[in-house]
Amino acid sequence: MTHVHPSAVVAPEAELADDVVIGPYAVVHGCVRLAAGVRVDSHAVLGGDPQDLAFTGGPTSVEIGPDTVIREAAVVHRSTTSAPTRIGAGCVVMGQSHVGHDCQLGDGVVVSQAVTLGGHVMLGDGAVIGGMCLVQQHVRVGRQAVVGAMSKVTRDVLPFCGVDGNPATHRALNVVGLKRSGMPPGDYRALRQVFDLLRDGHELDSWTEGPVAQLVEFLAGPSRRGISPFRHGGEAV
Repeated sequence: MTHVHPSAVVAPEAELADDVVIGPYAVVHGCVRLAAGVRVDSHAVLGGDPQDLAFTGGPTSVEIGPDTVIREAAVVHRSTTSAPTRIGAGCVVMGQSHVGHDCQLGDGVVVSQAVTLGGHVMLGDGAVIGGMCLVQQHVRVGRQAVVGAMSKVTRDVLPFCGVDGNPATHRALNVVGLKRSGMPPGDYRALRQVFDLLRDGHELDSWTEGPVAQLVEFLAGPSRRGISPFRHGGEAV
């Protein structure tokens, strides 16, 4: 059963599925669609106008997938195009975070406390963004990547890898995250080999399967920012 706190402001046009919980003083605009089991905590604002000076209005939207949690005072802005700003299933967006217009977050993403995601940022499934990070507009962060706390991310982050710093640089594989995901040892060793090759400036041969193929596909995809550089001698994030 959906529960909306009496002090929350929910537009009648908003679409709320079963078991949605809206906390005190939260604001949900009419362009928002919340899937089953979504929780929105106090003072969060979903679906406000995009902070884009080129935006001239129109029917744009926000979609949030099942069982995602939006914590206190987080802000998610609606898109500037017909495609919605989207947060996938089973995500956690922690307090005081900002998800800008047209962002695309996959499933199982963790956005930690006080993170700022600029417009059009893309986060792959299982990505983790450390507290107080800034991710610049149009940056891509690959699946199961991790960004160290308080980093400034101005370029793309490879899948399965970890970045840290200002500006952020690739330091290592996301060792902890990959172990927790149960990645087979053979896949991990292959990623380790490929990471070392990329760090040393080598080209990659073609790969047709497994996580390395996903990394190669990410490298071949369209990028507005380019790939974050590698830091030699970095340690696991």
